[in-house]
Amino acid sequence: MPHSKDTTRRVLGLGALLLVLVVTPSWASAQVATGVAMTPWWDELGDETLTGLLRGAMEANGDLEAAVARMLQAEASADRSRAALMPSLSLDAQGSTGPLDGLGFQFGGIPRGGGGNTPAPSLFYTGSATARASYRLSSWGSEYRTLKATRLEAMARRGDEDGVALGLVGQVAQTYYDVVSATAQIAVITRQLEVGGQLAEVAQLRYERGEATALEVLQQRQQLATTRATLPAAQIDLRLAQSRLESLLGRDPSGETVAVDVELPGVGEATGQPGTIDPLARPELRGAADRFQAAEARVSAAKWSVLPTVSLSASTGSQFFRSLGTTTQSTWGASMTVSLPVWDGFDRSARVREASMDARANRSSMEQLRLNALAEVVSARVQQEGQQAQLAALRDQLDASERAFEESRRRYLAGLATVLDVLNAMNGMQQAELGVIRTQRTVLASWIQLKQAIGGPWTQGLRRRLLESS
Repeated sequence: MPHSKDTTRRVLGLGALLLVLVVTPSWASAQVATGVAMTPWWDELGDETLTGLLRGAMEANGDLEAAVARMLQAEASADRSRAALMPSLSLDAQGSTGPLDGLGFQFGGIPRGGGGNTPAPSLFYTGSATARASYRLSSWGSEYRTLKATRLEAMARRGDEDGVALGLVGQVAQTYYDVVSATAQIAVITRQLEVGGQLAEVAQLRYERGEATALEVLQQRQQLATTRATLPAAQIDLRLAQSRLESLLGRDPSGETVAVDVELPGVGEATGQPGTIDPLARPELRGAADRFQAAEARVSAAKWSVLPTVSLSASTGSQFFRSLGTTTQSTWGASMTVSLPVWDGFDRSARVREASMDARANRSSMEQLRLNALAEVVSARVQQEGQQAQLAALRDQLDASERAFEESRRRYLAGLATVLDVLNAMNGMQQAELGVIRTQRTVLASWIQLKQAIGGPWTQGLRRRLLESS
C-alpha cells in the first residue's frame, strides 16, 4: 500500500513512538498541524511576571511533584523488569557446630582411642562457602517484551508529567490574568468614581447658583452611589483570584498575595488549522500512544510465555570439617533446566486475553483522546474568532461612548443639556469600558486555550525546560 510523503516522513523521523499511529488507520490519517509552535506561547506575550510565576509553580506545586514521583516510580519498575534478562550471582556462607558424639551416633560412636595424653574434643565444626550463578538462557523473548512494555509505560508517565505541567501552566496563566483583569476593572471603577465625584460637585454648585434643580443633584448622587456599589464585587474577584494563584504556586492562600502592575496583553489570531492535530504535540496523546504500544508488548509477552524455557546454573565453593583434625574439600556443579508448561489452570491463556483487552481499551482511549484534542482546538478557535469580533465592536462602542460623554458634559456645563443626558452618556461609557476589559480577558483566555490545545514540541519536558530557563 503506498504511503504519503507526510506519513513516510513521520515514520522515519519519529521511529517507534509513532509506529502504532502508522498501523492504526484512523490515527495515521491525522496530519501534522501546520500551525504548531516550536516555542512556548507565553514567550509571545513577553510577560516576565507570568514567566516567573510559571517557574515558581514548576518548583512548588504539589500535583506536579506527585506526577514527577509517579514517573520516577515507573522508571524504577522498568529497571526491575530488566533484571529478568540479566544473570544472577550470589555468595552463600554457612557454619554449624555440635557434640562430636552426636555426629557419630549413627555410626556406633566415634572411637576415643586407648592411650595417649591428648583428650578427644567434645565438639565438631563444619562450614562452607559457595558462589552460585544462574541465567535464563531462553524465554523466547517474553521477558524482553515485558521489559519493553515497562519502559513504554515509564515513557507514558513522562507524558503524564508533561500533561500535569501543561495543565498547571494553563491554570497559572488564566488565574494570573484574572488578577490583571480584576485589577484593571478596579482601576476603571475608581477612575469613574473620580469623574462622577467631579460631576456631583459641579451639579451641587449649579444648584447653589440656581442653575440646576435638586433632582439633578440627587440623580448625580444616585449614579455615583451605583458606581461605588460595583467596587466591592470587583475587589472580591481580585482577592479570590489572588488566593487561587497563591495555591497554584504552592503557597499559603491567606498569606501575601501577588501584586501586578501590567495591562492585559493584546493577542492576535492564533495559528493552527481546525481539523488537523499533531499527535506528538499534546502530552496526553504521547502518553496514550506509549500505553497502547506497552499493552501490545504485554500481549506479545503473554503469548510467548507458553513456550518452554531453558535455564543454566553453576556453583563453586569449599567446605570444611574440624574435630580431631581439619579437613577441607572443594565443590562445584553445573546444571541445565528445561521447563515445559503442561497445565497451569488456564493461567497463561487468561493472561493473553487480559492483555489483549487492555490493548483494545488503550487503543479506544487513544482514539477518543485524539478526537477530544481536535474538538478542543476547534472549540477554542471558534470562541476566539467570535470574541475577537465582539471585542472590536465593543471598542467602537467605547469610542462612541467617550465622545458622547465628553459632548454631553460640555453641553451640560454650557447649560445646553440636562444632567440626565450626562448620566446616560456616562453610564454607557462606564459599561463599555468595563465590557472592553472583560471581553479582552475572554479573548486572551480563548487564545491561551487554543495555544494549549494545539501544543507543540515545547510541551516535552516542560517542567525541566521552565526550570532551566531561569
